[in-house]
Amino acid sequence: MTDPQHSAGGGTADPGRPDTAGLAGRAAELLQAPLAAAVFVLAHRHGLLADALAEPATATALAAAAADALDPWNGAEPAAHARRRFVDQAAELHGLVNAVLSDPRTGWWAAPLDRDHQLLLSEPDTAPAPTAASARWQTYAQQPAQGLITSTELPVPQEQPIRSGAHAALASGRGDWTPTYPLVQARVRVAPRARIFEIAGPADWHRLVTRYGDPAGYAGPDRNLLEAADIDHGPAPVWDAAAADFDGVHLTFVGLLSALFVPWSQSGVTTTLWSWEWERTLWLRPAFADRTALPDLVEQPTAAPFRP
Repeated sequence: MTDPQHSAGGGTADPGRPDTAGLAGRAAELLQAPLAAAVFVLAHRHGLLADALAEPATATALAAAAADALDPWNGAEPAAHARRRFVDQAAELHGLVNAVLSDPRTGWWAAPLDRDHQLLLSEPDTAPAPTAASARWQTYAQQPAQGLITSTELPVPQEQPIRSGAHAALASGRGDWTPTYPLVQARVRVAPRARIFEIAGPADWHRLVTRYGDPAGYAGPDRNLLEAADIDHGPAPVWDAAAADFDGVHLTFVGLLSALFVPWSQSGVTTTLWSWEWERTLWLRPAFADRTALPDLVEQPTAAPFRP
């Protein structure tokens, strides 16, 4: 049993720390990750420098636009081709990547769960008990059938429409979430002793899967996803097993950039996180200390048009 007072999982260094010894390695990792590459390419295309990428709302909106461009079901171009294209284009952007990684203002990229500022854009009040991930859909979707998800509230003015990764995803208009407005919004505070597994890169997702999943029982990839996007999602965690040790699984912003669509192979098991399209926490057990109602989200948020 993991010590409930501590988080576990990610070991990725703080991208805002000016650590020259690890800078080259972290830059290379991001430049080879399709979503991170797309973020830097879009930033360069729109004339944005490191100071803009240090702004949470701007970086979050860029990540949503990049995820939109890489969406396996986008249809604008084959998804595998889009991933390769962005990685190839980003190869010339070492200067921008190094500037971002050495800027202390981007320290929030790798921040662990902010327990005081989680936004919930849906009901109910508490997380349902997780169901086993033996169903093929849950392996494909990489989440329980009825998971509860929050996203970190960004430090932005009240009138800023992009208040979290979830808001940015809604603004992009893509993905499986097509809500009917208005949406109920609430700020939830996570209990101090809640046990959080942190995902800061593809190795952390692989660790979660191999620790709590059943790789030997993996029935193979979803055929449509494999044919449309050349993605073998691999096995998934058994969520009720993970819930014995953790209350939530948090994907950091840098984890999102570095892990999405990146296969990770170790000990004969390959995993690819593909369906978590914004910084988020998947709640496996009730872990909220309190909840504050916020004004309803009455319409789809709008964001800067960072289009490819």
